[in-house]
Amino acid sequence: MINYYKMSDLGTIIAQIGAKSILIFMLGWIISSIPIYLAAKVFNSDVSFSRTLGATLISGIIVGIIVIISFYISKIYGVSLLPIVEMVIAFIAILGVYKSVFNVGWGASFGILVIAAIIIIIFVLILFIFGIIIPYLQTFISPVYSFFNNTFSQLNL
Repeated sequence: MINYYKMSDLGTIIAQIGAKSILIFMLGWIISSIPIYLAAKVFNSDVSFSRTLGATLISGIIVGIIVIISFYISKIYGVSLLPIVEMVIAFIAILGVYKSVFNVGWGASFGILVIAAIIIIIFVLILFIFGIIIPYLQTFISPVYSFFNNTFSQLNL
């Protein structure tokens, strides 16, 4: 059975997908910036949260570019060790972004990454202690997954 939709229905579906995608992106961006902000405060007290948001966004964009370039180089030349080189280059790029954005040295930018990782581990352990584990996370993710799955099945994509 073929479902025909009016153009207004299609526009509504696209707007819903766009709005939810932007909301999920913004929420993830802010939440991922909190540990980096707390770690950067240890090494430089002159750090603002907006600067941390910028550093997180810039480092994400740079890592994305590195991954895309690495993907195309590995497809063209068939190199299998490229993911290791990609991770090293991305790690150095993130250190460079933190070094320049937070006005710290290379050691302090490495310290920011280590302390942010420790903060994330502590946060996850606290959530685990209070019983907030995968089932609660899945109840948040399931409606989003169901929405996208139903939307794409309706559009026959």
